[in-house]
This record gives sequence, structure tokens and C-alpha cells, in this order.
Amino acid sequence: MVQLGSYSKQVVQSQRVLLVCTSAAKLGDTDQATGVWLEEVAAPYYLFTRKGYHVDFCSVKGGKIPVDPSSLQGPWLTVAVKKFMADVGAQAKMANSRSIVYTAAADYDAIFVCGGYGITWDGAFNRELKRLLEDSLLGGRIVAAVGHGPCSMVTLTDQMGRPYVAGKQVTGMSASEEELMGKAALVPFLLENKLRQLGAHYVRTPVDFSPFAIRSGNIITGQNSHSALLTASLAIEALSMGVRLTV
Repeated sequence: MVQLGSYSKQVVQSQRVLLVCTSAAKLGDTDQATGVWLEEVAAPYYLFTRKGYHVDFCSVKGGKIPVDPSSLQGPWLTVAVKKFMADVGAQAKMANSRSIVYTAAADYDAIFVCGGYGITWDGAFNRELKRLLEDSLLGGRIVAAVGHGPCSMVTLTDQMGRPYVAGKQVTGMSASEEELMGKAALVPFLLENKLRQLGAHYVRTPVDFSPFAIRSGNIITGQNSHSALLTASLAIEALSMGVRLTV
């Protein structure tokens, strides 16, 4: 696991971060409501803005970003989530997101893919999201993802046509966490298994739903919604060091 170090260098005010969210409001062909998991938006959003970054929102289709109602209940209703729900400015951004079709990687220093079950359906094999993330990686920019967000990386390839995650240490929603949430049969694939199949070195915390994030080159991944803040912290650490890597 990458340890958090000091990132006390002054953040350049012009640095920009893009939060990418799902547009899927239903789980596949079912009537079950889904969307983005709000903690995976709220925690990174407030950390990035507090550190001086300009944060934009985009989604697969654009427009209003659906929020998984389960992420607003019980232990998932965190301080950051409550603050975000009452934040008029943040809610306006969520209601008027730009489509990834009209989004260029060159406009951002980092891209952060927020998780939730929705992104497994409309993001994993989306050509425009693939373009956006591959362009970012090719330009040596930071690509971070948390929870189900790393499913957006399963189709990414390097300049040699190899899976981009192959040989890299990555994490994401574990198979055991999927089982505990009771939705393992409602996702197109189990992220942990898919990453392993692609040759990634999947790593995780031994305790389900504990915070865990890891950086491998310019890819940063977090295991679950409780890892959102840690994932954003690693992204800020990399950005503050002026990271620019090539594929």
C-alpha cells in the first residue's frame, strides 16, 4: 500500500480535476434504482476543492447524475454526504454535468472515476470513456478510480495493445464485498476477478469495507466507498509532485 506522505507544496490554482460519474439510474434490465455512490463523489470533491483544485463534473450521457438511494442510508450517510446534499453549488454541478463525449483529457490534470453500481453498466465498455482515460494516461496524467470506478479500466490498452492494468497493482470492489452487498449477481462482472484475468496484481485490505488505496504509476485505485478520501489524497500527492508519466 502506498503510504501518504507530505504534499505541502503549494497547489497551482489552475490545476483541474474531472469527476466522472455514471448516467445509469437502473441496474441493468431490472427496476432496481442505482447511480453513483455519493460518498465517492462528496469526499473527493471537498478534498480537491479545499486544496485549491478546480473541479468539474461529467457523466456518460451528461445532464443530471443519478444517485444510488442506498448510498444515502445508514452507515453510508457520512458527514461529507450530508454536506454535499445541502450544498446548492455542488447540487447544481450534479444536475448539469457535461457528457464525456464533449470532454477532452488535455483539459485536466487528473481524472477521478467515481464508483457505484451504475458505472459497471454504462462505463465499463463505453468507447468515449475509454478514449478519455487512454488519452489521459498517454499524456502522463493521473487517472484515479474508487469502488466500482476501476471497472472503467478493464478495456484500456497501452500503445502495444496490451491491457493497461496488466502487471500493475490495482484494487477495486472485492468479490467478498460484492457478496456482502447482495448484488454480485446484478453486475456484468466481478471487478476483482476481471482485473485478475487481465493480468493485474489485485491487492486489497483483508477487512471488507476498510479504507484502502494504492498507486501504480499514474493509476490510483481505491477498494470501496470508504476508500474515496484516501484515493483522492493519493491523487493530490501525485499532482503536487508534478507527476507526468508516459505509457
